[in-house]
Amino acid sequence: MWTILKAALLCALAAGGPAAAGPNIQGIACPGEDVRIVVLGDSLADGLWGALYRALGACDRAQVVRGTRVSDGLVKTDAASWAIRVNGQADLVVVQMGANDITNIRDGRTRLVYGSPAWRDAYEARARELAGALKEKADRVIWMGLPVVGQTKYEPEYREISALQAEAATQAGIEFVDTHEPTTFGEGEFVSSTKIDGLTQQVRITDLVHFTELGYDIVAGLIREDVESLFARTARDATLGAMPLQ
Repeated sequence: MWTILKAALLCALAAGGPAAAGPNIQGIACPGEDVRIVVLGDSLADGLWGALYRALGACDRAQVVRGTRVSDGLVKTDAASWAIRVNGQADLVVVQMGANDITNIRDGRTRLVYGSPAWRDAYEARARELAGALKEKADRVIWMGLPVVGQTKYEPEYREISALQAEAATQAGIEFVDTHEPTTFGEGEFVSSTKIDGLTQQVRITDLVHFTELGYDIVAGLIREDVESLFARTARDATLGAMPLQ
């Protein structure tokens, strides 16, 4: 439900004029206690890591770990190998991958053809395995779906992959954030630029898939409230932990 509300909020803001792009991760307050955030995934996730690092990199008590790998995903690399990249315990893991998964899955000598029922079952199983493994390594896990893209030939595949990930995340009991509609920036379709504070600014780069720094800051803004909630909880837990027993 909260995922739907966040998407609806972004669209409502987009219709309102100056705040067209919705929340932005930049300007977020530093945490008062030690917080470790890990970002896993492909080049899209790498952009998310960059946005979080720009927002929190100067904070003494925030660690933003780069667990990304360009041109990778759940087809090429298994769930266990992705989970290892968390490298210890984390307060929050943010996952985004799938743009490189429009291909066959090889399982030993077996080849599962992309788009077949067997492929879908295997892919969702990998996503479930990763979600479950990350729950053991982090207090909170957020899985972000794939954005709208300007290369329309990939749109149906991206939507299907996101749907499989959403189902796996739901079954594992972790939050899934649908980024497709929010990344239309209130236009209802792919756009390279949008109005922000009354000025038209570029949010996507020329490959029609990835974002500019500003675009990534806005995408990361979709989880700003989650991050702020995490900071508040760690501060509360620290306060309670320091209170003497009565």
